[in-house]
Amino acid sequence: MNKKKIKKAVKERKKRLTAEERAEFARQRQSLEGNLITQTGEFYGAMVIEHIRGSQYKVRLVDGTEVYASHKKPKPPLGPAEVASPGFSHSGWKLWR
Repeated sequence: MNKKKIKKAVKERKKRLTAEERAEFARQRQSLEGNLITQTGEFYGAMVIEHIRGSQYKVRLVDGTEVYASHKKPKPPLGPAEVASPGFSHSGWKLWR
């Protein structure tokens, strides 16, 4: 398969987001601001300070240092902890490198 055909195949599979989808995703990302992180490890007890862009956030760790971290949203079948605890983020955090 030549380069042109590959580019065309990739382009055809991409789906553009609607304005409503973009707005919903923005609301979801902004809703994490102010949440406490309960993920085990270095992020336990940290607070999400600010949404930067895409999946990147500014986070204040328990010791008071502020770091940049990225967050991967959980897949749809959420466990009871993720659904029943607004104000908390349970997983998907890693340092932004």
